[in-house]
Amino acid sequence: MIFPLLQVLLTAILVTYAGFWRRQQMKRRGKTWSEIVSQLRDNDWGIDEIVDRFPFKAGVRATPGDIWERITGCRGLWAMYKNAPVLVELADYAAEHGDNVNQELLEGLRSDAFQIRLCVMLALAQHMLPSSAVGAGVNAHRAAVTYSEMLARLTEFIQQHSAVHFPSYLDAVA
Repeated sequence: MIFPLLQVLLTAILVTYAGFWRRQQMKRRGKTWSEIVSQLRDNDWGIDEIVDRFPFKAGVRATPGDIWERITGCRGLWAMYKNAPVLVELADYAAEHGDNVNQELLEGLRSDAFQIRLCVMLALAQHMLPSSAVGAGVNAHRAAVTYSEMLARLTEFIQQHSAVHFPSYLDAVA
């Protein structure tokens, strides 16, 4: 008696989630360039102290020990966490409106966004534990390195495939 009820309940939950997910995807595809760019968090959390800002050269110029202070701790990590999927949306938009898009580079940007979010979550979790301060700094460093490399590759990608939107992109991330 209870097993069929659980099956119906689970099926209803999965169908509801699939409908919600589909609606979110349709909303996402309907966004304009300026709507996507407006979702980016301001660059006031210290990333400019870590990397060369223009043209977003890859590589971090700080050690794991001082990275936490330079990105203003949780604030900078959270900005990276929120910006990562928005940067992927920008790449997707550029790919949809561009020609001869390198799909491997696009998948690499998606992978970078996932890595950034994972490192941020680990760093925040380790920051809460007093005995894991070093681990939090290391994961914050990994997130910052991956974020800077993602910005460098995304800048090149948008410059190649969506040159008309390149100036507004630079204004948003600079």
